[in-house]
Amino acid sequence: MSFKSTPLIMVIGLFVVIAVVGGTLLSSDDEAAISVKSTSPILSEIVVKQTSYPLAPEAINALVNRGDDGLVEDTERQAVPLLLPSSLLGAVLPLTLDVNELGELVINKKIQHLFDFYLSAMGEESLDIIVLRIKHSLTSQLTDPALTQSMDIFSGYLQYLNEVTVIKQQFEQGADPENSGEYTLDKVIEVRDMVLDARTNYLDDDVIAAFFGQADEYEDYMLSLAKINKDTGLNSAEKQVAKAALDTTAPEWLLTQQHNANQLNEYRDQYQALEAQGASQRELQDLTQQSFSPEVADRLAALEVKREQWQVKLAEYREELAVIKDNAGDESSDSEQQQLDIAQLREAYFSPQEIKRVSALDAIDRAR
Repeated sequence: MSFKSTPLIMVIGLFVVIAVVGGTLLSSDDEAAISVKSTSPILSEIVVKQTSYPLAPEAINALVNRGDDGLVEDTERQAVPLLLPSSLLGAVLPLTLDVNELGELVINKKIQHLFDFYLSAMGEESLDIIVLRIKHSLTSQLTDPALTQSMDIFSGYLQYLNEVTVIKQQFEQGADPENSGEYTLDKVIEVRDMVLDARTNYLDDDVIAAFFGQADEYEDYMLSLAKINKDTGLNSAEKQVAKAALDTTAPEWLLTQQHNANQLNEYRDQYQALEAQGASQRELQDLTQQSFSPEVADRLAALEVKREQWQVKLAEYREELAVIKDNAGDESSDSEQQQLDIAQLREAYFSPQEIKRVSALDAIDRAR
């Protein structure tokens, strides 16, 4: 199995950092501060004492287990807004959870998707409101015993994310400031082991398998590959033999996925080379048809059209954004009026999900 671009150890480091970033759902002091106005006195006391994230475990238990009135129509009394935050508007809602003939919850990925859907709005909404949303979703579609099962899993999942926040902080504190973008293989393995231990502390084995099974298989394979590449006792030929042996034990889905990725990378290289040579649109279409099945070729063609439309839309947005900034004159670049104008411009051009992407691109441009 071949891999392109960055050194493998950097790829492995990125995977673990991505896993650790899951903990940031509970780690922003500025954006994710818990609102205690609508909580019980006990929860308020716990949260007030909690000066920084991660939260105390008892604070999470209080959030999940406290009683609430759910979502109510009376806007003066409602515990949580009926309208979803802007980042979730227009998004596909989580699928209905599955229950077996005994009324028990079927443990699968849908449960994690439901949790993550609402947790992704951290920063726009406080954690206590997000917890209410998730609890309302669970109570509106489940009855016992499935409801109790789902609440237990939800509580454990929050505790797991909270502990991952601790791991993230420890990882960042131990990082070399001179080489913050690189991580040794031993450190990557150490951090991953800590994350795996955190799961077992709060989640049952069947939940872990459903939520993380495929990702764990991928990371296991990648770490094994990294160890082979790092082994100075093997020459190039021996490493190739070891990699071939590793492939014989890899999950079939992973090998298929990587084969497809390699095929796509080769296609992109050929496509870009033809473009650079001034190939016609017909020649580019012929390459696509020759490289893939008709169904895949059609999907790639549709994606290419969307990509071109996106680039046109982004270019037009950039032009109007420049006008807004030029018209600001001596005003601060983050003035309230300018930010309002930029927000309205984004809403005019992009969907809520696209706005997230554009905001990130704009932030990168500012950093540059």
